[in-house]
Amino acid sequence: MPAVEQQQDTGHMQDTGLPDLGHILDDIARQITGEGIDIPARFHFIWQNIDFAGQILPAGKDTHFSLNLVAGLGHIPFSAEDKIRRKKLLEIFSPLFLRGDYSLSVNSDIQMTVLTDFAGPVNARRLMEVITLTLLDLLPDLKSLQSAMG
Repeated sequence: MPAVEQQQDTGHMQDTGLPDLGHILDDIARQITGEGIDIPARFHFIWQNIDFAGQILPAGKDTHFSLNLVAGLGHIPFSAEDKIRRKKLLEIFSPLFLRGDYSLSVNSDIQMTVLTDFAGPVNARRLMEVITLTLLDLLPDLKSLQSAMG
C-alpha cells in the first residue's frame, strides 16, 4: 500500500488534528488501478460494522449515474431462536417496512436501500466522493438504528 503523501500547509485551513478527506480520497484513488470505472460496477464493503453491497448504473444521460447501496442490518431471528429479540425488531421495523424505508429479504435479512444520483465522470475519486457523502448523510440514522436494535 503506498504511503500517503503529505502536502505543505498553505495557511488556508486550520489544523484540526483530523484527517483531511481530500487527502484520504486521493490516496484511495491512487490505489485503484485504472482511471475510469466500467459501468455497471459492483462492489462490497463494510462500514460502521454494516455490510454494504453497491452498484453504479447509468441514469439516462451519458454523464448521469446512480449509486445504489444496500445495507445489510442483520436478520430477524425465528421465535424459537430468540423470541424477545424477534419481538423487539418487529416492533422497530414493522412501521419502516410498511413505509418502504427498509425491506425484509426472503432470508429474514433487514435491508436498507439508498439511491444517490450523481453527474460527472465515473473514476475512483468521484466514486469515493459520492459514497463518502452518502454514508456521512446516513450516519445519524444508522447510529440510531444500531442503538435501538441493541
